[in-house]
Amino acid sequence: MKNFFLNIKNKLLQKKIDNSLNLLENKNRKFKMPVKKIGFIVDSELDIDYLDIVSLSENIGLKEKDIKVVSYSKTIFNDPFYKMRVSDNSINFFGNINSADANEFISYNYDLLINYFGNNKILSLISSRCNANFRVGFDISNQKLNDIIFKDIYNNFEKFSNQLVKYLKILK
Repeated sequence: MKNFFLNIKNKLLQKKIDNSLNLLENKNRKFKMPVKKIGFIVDSELDIDYLDIVSLSENIGLKEKDIKVVSYSKTIFNDPFYKMRVSDNSINFFGNINSADANEFISYNYDLLINYFGNNKILSLISSRCNANFRVGFDISNQKLNDIIFKDIYNNFEKFSNQLVKYLKILK
């Protein structure tokens, strides 16, 4: 019986993601310089910490005040991104976001949204609801989310950071 309800919950969540992605496809998304505000959606299970994010932001030319980070963690104890966090409880049975942190993160406008996660439906939903001019992420996540998709560097923040800075300089 528990699996039955879990399957229904997952289908409702996927439907919300699909609806958000359809709306996202119709938006005009273009990269514009200068980047003034960056959003990071991070799976805290990956090998990354807050100082990595600050360092990447500085390499792009921003200060710590110009970034917002929301992280996903199954528990609060292993989450290095304690300011704004989401968990499995951040989405209700019907696939609606019920997290104040997620809703706050979504309320901002971003010049660049960095989706540093893999196949995570909760983070996919949050990302699809964000208002961002340009998005980057990985090939193992939902590819409709991102304008630049990185392959073969999943969970290697140093390579990801170097590649992203290189691409942004090209796009200027």
